[in-house]
Amino acid sequence: MRTPLPQRTTALPVALLLATLALTGAASPSSGAPGEAEERMTAYTEVVEAPTGGCADEDGVTVVVDLTDLGGELVAGCAAGDPASGREALTAAGFTAVDGEVPGFVCAIDGLPDPCPTEFTGSYWAYWTAEPDGEWTAYTEGADTTDPAPGALEGWRYNDGAAGPGIAPADVVAAAAASAGDGPTAGATDEAAAAGEASGMTTGTLVGIAVLVLLLAAAAVVALRRRRG
Repeated sequence: MRTPLPQRTTALPVALLLATLALTGAASPSSGAPGEAEERMTAYTEVVEAPTGGCADEDGVTVVVDLTDLGGELVAGCAAGDPASGREALTAAGFTAVDGEVPGFVCAIDGLPDPCPTEFTGSYWAYWTAEPDGEWTAYTEGADTTDPAPGALEGWRYNDGAAGPGIAPADVVAAAAASAGDGPTAGATDEAAAAGEASGMTTGTLVGIAVLVLLLAAAAVVALRRRRG
């Protein structure tokens, strides 16, 4: 009686193929168009610098002055209590406002622009308001007649009025709370997300290695049994 020739086993090649696929999938970033993953990681790791001078609680009005269009920085201050007007909040928060030729029309804040323009050139100190968890909304009246409520945010930016201060109100509130020791710094959520993303990729790679080891072990057992048979 002829002894049947041992059949060639495909377990090892299949195991290697599966393990390779597992490792490739684990080490690769999320699926998407080329460049998407890199852009997402950039967004995760980018830390937005938020001013820390805002009110740490709702017992005052936070005032944000965006000087970036004039070569300055984005600054925040806290007007304690319940200021009677937007102008009072601006000065109580530590800013200096100068009127132009038109009474009640703010021409410069903290000396910018310098000099105050004598003619309208398209840019002005646009005046904004926001709730801590909301978005910037342009005021339809001047700072002398508004009455900001404690806990609200006031914003000023020298531009054409198309965009408010270049930071989300929630980030200003978070930075103020962090400065007072009551919460995470602005951008900490993005840092945590970046750490989680990196940790997830490392875990996936380890899982792929474990799959490779198990499949190779299974292939070896199958090959050994076929030889004995």
